Amino acid sequence: MASGNPGAVQSDGQQLKRSCASAFTMLEKGCYELRRSGGGRSVVVGCSTTFLSHGLLPRIGRFRQLYQDIDFAFETDADLDALAVGALDVLFVSGLLKRPLPVREVHVSNEMIGPVCAPATLETIKSPVDVLAIPLLHEAARLDGWSEWANAAAICLQGSRHVVFDTFSLAVEAAKSGLGAAISSQILVRSNLEKGELVAPFGFVPINRSIYMFVSGHARNMAAVKEFERWVLSEILSQDPLPSLQVATREIERAALN
Repeated sequence: MASGNPGAVQSDGQQLKRSCASAFTMLEKGCYELRRSGGGRSVVVGCSTTFLSHGLLPRIGRFRQLYQDIDFAFETDADLDALAVGALDVLFVSGLLKRPLPVREVHVSNEMIGPVCAPATLETIKSPVDVLAIPLLHEAARLDGWSEWANAAAICLQGSRHVVFDTFSLAVEAAKSGLGAAISSQILVRSNLEKGELVAPFGFVPINRSIYMFVSGHARNMAAVKEFERWVLSEILSQDPLPSLQVATREIERAALN
């Protein structure tokens, strides 16, 4: 029979919720300690599928060459709660986060975006406004990406053709195939630019969004995590000396006059 006192029922429910949360926290911490007791050098990384596929995996081979004894486990469905209880060692998050941040150990890199396309597409792009003549490719989850870039470039996108893909990977593949220009974060296409698969005709510009790397308090003193953290700061989150929008535009205009 239910109690006639709603306050008592609510209090009992809150107490049960706290007890369950405490039990799950102890369980996750226990799993964390069990994983560490094996003595192996490993790093558990949480991030989105897109960041893993385009930001980490194309460059992680360089880290493995330096530290061949370090293994990885990747979680693409993880959050700050998992990091807080030690289920993750490192977590990457992109976007705007509320302050104060719930985890102390954090590194931040300002996100930079810009159009990327196949090298052959450069024949039709001589200035930023020329992107209006080709399809603008982007993923459904970032429909505002082109608008963010257009604001920085002082370009009106009215009348442009947009092609939306389910995933970022498909948008990039379409750009590589010469079907248009995709809007992308610099970090996600850095490997494609290095290989010459894509070009960034106008460089990248900073936007009001950041990429965060959180490091678990349980793991921040572990040698493997420290080595991965240092490598990420120099290889992933650092800003390459690629041209800014203004510098790249001047270079393109100068070439057109010659």
